[in-house]
Amino acid sequence: MPVSPRDQSESTTCRGPGCFNLVKQSPRGRRRYYCSDPCGTRYRRSVRPSADADNGAFAEASLAELNRLTAQFDLSGDSPERDLALIVECEKVWKDLKSAVVLQSRDGRMKMPEIAQRLHMSTTTLARSLDSAPGRRERRLSPEPVRVPEQPRPRRHPAPGPPRARRPEGGTGDMDGAAPGSGPAATLASALSHLHRRSGTTYRTLGSEVGVDPSYISRAVSGERIPSWPVTRRLALALAADPEEILPLWRSARGYDTAAGGADLQAALRGLRTAAASPDIGRLAERTRLTHQQITDAFNGRMLPDWTTTSAIVTALNGQPDLLRPLWISARAAVLAQGTGSTCTIAAAAFG
Repeated sequence: MPVSPRDQSESTTCRGPGCFNLVKQSPRGRRRYYCSDPCGTRYRRSVRPSADADNGAFAEASLAELNRLTAQFDLSGDSPERDLALIVECEKVWKDLKSAVVLQSRDGRMKMPEIAQRLHMSTTTLARSLDSAPGRRERRLSPEPVRVPEQPRPRRHPAPGPPRARRPEGGTGDMDGAAPGSGPAATLASALSHLHRRSGTTYRTLGSEVGVDPSYISRAVSGERIPSWPVTRRLALALAADPEEILPLWRSARGYDTAAGGADLQAALRGLRTAAASPDIGRLAERTRLTHQQITDAFNGRMLPDWTTTSAIVTALNGQPDLLRPLWISARAAVLAQGTGSTCTIAAAAFG
């Protein structure tokens, strides 16, 4: 399908930390994300401040986990099911350790052909094996280590989400985790879909990184299913997204109170922006009749906007203001408790 040229007047916000300059897009060629090379360098450093140190920690964590797993083997034959489950886990950790050592070798300026030769494999196979290395490194270094279940059992799909209380008014996520065609669940699916297209990663690769079937990833991205939060979090990390921005969307899709579970108003607004295909600040200003500064402050948390401003931004992002209202009230209460005075003027009627 032919792609129409971008409008010459289209512009996006620079991704450089602390930079809010608009980046003009040319009608042809690759999309630009930074206003200058220094901004691009600062962004990459902020995402991966120390790649060498991360790879070293990746190797150490993988080796420690491998030692922990091998120490649990009982070769007496009394628990063959557990030994088989341990072998599967060891193979996963061994893959992580292998990737970590390869990444360390590359940090040491060793060429890919030389690494492939020492591993007795082709350069193409080696390069393909590194596609999922960043995501696996992120999971390995996360505070949630993988543990072998005491009574392992085969499982095609992940377990359902945690038990939840009565669905609050306005929630649309149903009890079995199936996503309806519109509402908060569709917003979550839209965000995952845009992140997936931006990453260019295949379902097979994502399934390997997240630890579920590729078909399950496909249904989550298309909106046929609402995954559990652990799966959604790992999927967000594999798609190079901030899980904190996806958490409010997931809670709304499941019918939970958005103000609970550590969700953040600014993160929720950024998540809605992702679900709306990341419109630039100028386009949002036209839709909401707000200033660029008001919208920028709402996204970066520099200032808590009043409810009228927040509602206008949520509506422009195709969200439902009522579902984010508890988050805004919680944020407002936190600011008043701190006495920082970093909010816009809010009328008493805004609290309803």
